[in-house]
Amino acid sequence: MQEMKNVTIETMSDGAAIERANLELDRVLKNILDKNTNPTAAREVVLKIKLKPRNDRAAAEVTIQATSKLAPVMGHNTEVYIGTDISGQPECTEIFQADLFPEHNKLTPFRRESND
Repeated sequence: MQEMKNVTIETMSDGAAIERANLELDRVLKNILDKNTNPTAAREVVLKIKLKPRNDRAAAEVTIQATSKLAPVMGHNTEVYIGTDISGQPECTEIFQADLFPEHNKLTPFRRESND
């Protein structure tokens, strides 16, 4: 009889478990960098390995699944004025906040040089 090799997560299905976990980790990292998400929200990568043995217990069907829980995209708020036109039909217009100092958005933040 041929000698059995022990299976590890790294070797199972030619590394499929690790590959799937890495794909989900990549999704989580992209979600962390997304400025439309809460920067401090916890994210998760879950690797689930399910083994379903046969009746004789000599073999098992293995299912590998990797999932992630991402931070949701934050909502964006705005304000509108609501009223009616001269014929009484409802209408609204968005309230815009004027950017009084547009050149300020282009400035680089000051960084103090370290004397160490």
